[in-house]
Formats: sequence, C-alpha cells, structure tokens
Amino acid sequence: MSGIPPQSGQLERHWTAESIVRRWWAFYNDKTSTRALTKIEFAEHIAYLLFLKLDHERANRPGKFASRPVAPSIDTWPHLVERGGEDLHSYLARTMRTLGTPTPDNQRRTTASVLFHDAQPWNIDRMSELRQLITEEINPYRWAQVPDGELGRAFAQLLSDCYDDMLKKRETGQFLTPPPLLAVVAKALALTPDDRIIDPACGIGSTLIAAHREMEGHGTKVDDSAIAGADIDPQMCRLATMNVLLNTRRLFAGIPPIQRSDSLSRRARAIQRQDRDVAATVALCNPPFKSTDAAVDTTHRDDFWAPKADLPTNFLQHIAITLPQGARAAVFAPDSVLFGKGAAATVRRNLLLNCDVHTLLRLPTGIFRGTNSKANILFFTKSAPRPSGEPATRALWVYDARTGNHRTDTGNPLTEDDLSDFLAAYRPDDPDHSSRIPSRQFKQYPVADLLARPSTSLELWANLTEDQQDLGSPRDIAASIVAELNNASSSFQAVVDSLAPGQ
Repeated sequence: MSGIPPQSGQLERHWTAESIVRRWWAFYNDKTSTRALTKIEFAEHIAYLLFLKLDHERANRPGKFASRPVAPSIDTWPHLVERGGEDLHSYLARTMRTLGTPTPDNQRRTTASVLFHDAQPWNIDRMSELRQLITEEINPYRWAQVPDGELGRAFAQLLSDCYDDMLKKRETGQFLTPPPLLAVVAKALALTPDDRIIDPACGIGSTLIAAHREMEGHGTKVDDSAIAGADIDPQMCRLATMNVLLNTRRLFAGIPPIQRSDSLSRRARAIQRQDRDVAATVALCNPPFKSTDAAVDTTHRDDFWAPKADLPTNFLQHIAITLPQGARAAVFAPDSVLFGKGAAATVRRNLLLNCDVHTLLRLPTGIFRGTNSKANILFFTKSAPRPSGEPATRALWVYDARTGNHRTDTGNPLTEDDLSDFLAAYRPDDPDHSSRIPSRQFKQYPVADLLARPSTSLELWANLTEDQQDLGSPRDIAASIVAELNNASSSFQAVVDSLAPGQ
C-alpha cells in the first residue's frame, strides 16, 4: 500500500509558498464550516497531515534512500486515506495518541511526541470535510518534491494568517513577531554555525527559524542541536515543532527542536534537551507581554533577583541568570520593564551589574499586528562585576527607531530596510562596541548615570526628550482604534456563536 499516486511529483516542483497557502485557505473557506473550525485548528491539522504524509513519502523512497517511518507503521498514511466518518476519527485519534506519547525506548519519536501531544481530530460530525482535506489536498501530491524552502515559508505564512486566533491568546501575552525584525536581530547578534541558540518562550518558533537562517547564510551545514526552544502552551509547541521542522529541513526522527515546559520553573537551567542542559551561547526571546499587572509567583526560584515580577520581567531575569558566562542575548521587553518600579527596578539594576547591557533598541509602535504595544529589545552579554567592583555594563547605547515611525502590520509593515540604519550603527562585527558613533538616533549613556537614575529607569531616548510621546499620525491612531474595535467585535461574535438559541 503506497498511498502515493504514481502520476504525482512534477507539478509540485513548480509550487511557491504563495500558491500553497492560497490552496489551503481556499479549501478552508469553501469546504469547511468556518464557525466550527478556527483557522488555528485548521493549521494544526495541516501540520499533522503533512507530517504523516511526508513521513510516508520518505519511507517509500527507493532502496537505500528510504527511511524508517516515525508513524506506527509504513501503512499508517494509506490506512488513513481509506477511512471516513467515525472510522476516520477513531483511527486518527489513535494514531495521534500513539505518536503523542513519549516512549523512552523509541527515541525516534521524541519530536513526534511534542507535535502530537494532546492533539485531537476536529469535530466527529465534520469527518466528511476532513476526508476531503486528506484525499483532495494532501494525498494526491508529493510534498517532498516542493522546492526547497517553499513549504516551510507556506506553513509560516499559514500561521501568520491565523493572527485573529492568536490575538485571542492576548491574555497570555502572545504576539506574532514580524520576521523582518527577527532577521535584523539575528544579524545584530552575529550568529555563526558554532552558536547554540535558545528561546525559553518560543511561541510558534519564529525566533529559532530566523536564527537558523542567519547561521545557514555562512554556507556551512547547521547542526540540529544548534537551536532549542520551549513553551508552556501545548498548542504553541505543536505549531512551533512543525514550523521549525519545515523551515530547517530537519529529520522527523531527530532531536526535538521544541520542548513543552514551564521555563520559569527551572532553577539555574535555561532549556533542557533529553535531560541535559543546552549549552547556549545565545538567547533570542520575545517573551509573553502579559496584559495583567499581577505578579507571577516564582518564590521557588531562590536564584531570582526579584521573586515576584510580571512575565516579561521574569523571563528577562531568567535568561540573564541562567545563561553561561560570555553568552549573548537579545530579549524583547515592553516599556513597563524599562521604567516600572519594585521588582522591575530590582531586575534592571542587577542586569546592569551582572551583564554587559550594551544596546537598547526602541521599536516602532504598532509592529505587533492588531496591538498598539510599545516594545524594545535589550541586547546584553552575560558577564560579572569587574574585579574593581565596577558594574559589568560600561555604557548603554540607545537607538530610537520609534519616534515618528508608527507602524501597522497591514498598512505600513516593518521591513529589514527600515532597520538598516540601526544595523549599521550597531556594528555586529565590533564585539566590544568601541567603534560606534553617536548620532541623532543613537546615544550613549554611561552606566554611572543609569544607576543614579530613580529606580534605575531605562526610559531613555536618543532623539526625543522624555516628556514627549510619539503617538503616531492621526491616521495611524485611527487605524489602531479600528483594529482594536474589530478585534473586540470578533471576540463578542465568538461568544454569540457559542451560545445556543434561546440562551
């Protein structure tokens, strides 16, 4: 039972990411009950089916090119194609349970155990739609023949198009980070194939993919152990696993790129992989921007500088404390982390004392789709107070990319070119930052001045006085208000749809 139509293979070689995504969304909009199936649930099923189909194709390659299947058997896919109705639902659910259960005696399924953990087929009453997806959109084609990189880009775009569903996770602070911004950050970190990158709050894995692409740019094969991510949300772990697999062309039976865990629960440990700490040289992380002021209880972390802080502050101190000496980091932080009092102030002070915090990039407002969040990136190197007792930080350079640069993902999206001046000013090839030149957008603050500020506030600007605010143009402000109202309308509509008639 091959399950692979013999005539397929030629067409797929001409597919592009855009054409693939159009096909997927055309099916979703035309052939599924969109009220019963969210976009993100649809994307999850694309991930499950692609994994099983690609695994089957690789197992059926000729001769020595064939690989052992990760699926329960070499016939798992054709058996799935044959089924319909309740039989399809029960067979897929059983397959998901098998693959989603870690088995210490079968290390080839460790990646699958993350992808399929807690996975469920969509509503049993909609099995005819799932069967159509399998038989019309997945099974007829040889997905392994899609040009290199196109399938990964297609899946990443599929996830990006799920931003409405992602926004419903705003209570956990999860946003989609623009890929052009991550590409610039990866360049600033001067990544090489020798680096080991971690993200303890990886979301859908975009940071790891950007890091991998930058390392690949050196023309050397990047080892599977070069990137490692973790997230507490099982759904994010499932999506991130497939996103990384497709965008880095990793083996399905290899080392899992993502682990499901609460990073903040681990004392003196950044990320583990198969019970061993990852020896990280770089951390690249956009942690959740929790929309509540409530502190997270991390009193069990006796290594923390401040035991009760909000999520972004906790991730900042977690990374700074757990990274080994000499490791570099780029950590996203909302404005509140830069000037908040209490725990945030304690963390800022200790960060300046124990790490070389050399650069602060103030990002344009509105770069996170559907939000008006004000974000920044702190670049630092894990160090220690100098032998003289002086802080590890000598001076902090602030690059202001926010003033007069309001952005929206739809009307005025951020591009790599928009941050080319920042990259030139940052000078990735100058590790001690001695050749940097001040400018209207780039200003240096001595660490003594920072430590003398009330609450060690890092509410700093390069070309803007502190009592000024950049709110964007009236058109930008109006567009942000419209986006917020649309998001609220979608949320209320979801409540209406969930209520039975008469309620």
